[in-house]
Amino acid sequence: MKISVELPDDIAGLDQRYLKEALVSTLYSTGKLSEKQAREIFSMTRRAFEDMLYRFGFSVMVDNQDNLNIELNR
Repeated sequence: MKISVELPDDIAGLDQRYLKEALVSTLYSTGKLSEKQAREIFSMTRRAFEDMLYRFGFSVMVDNQDNLNIELNR
């Protein structure tokens, strides 16, 4: 899926990677993506994913049954 977002031109220092990491971190923290799905987007290790979450102020632990089921069935 490809998504386009229009942002003000005066927002400095935001690159596409940063925005994508912020979006994926938020989707994970709200239970919309499993850890596996989120890591696959970036082809990253679990440790790198945990570090990314920490940078955005999110916890690795997401209390969501659907997320747990996805993780246990991989």
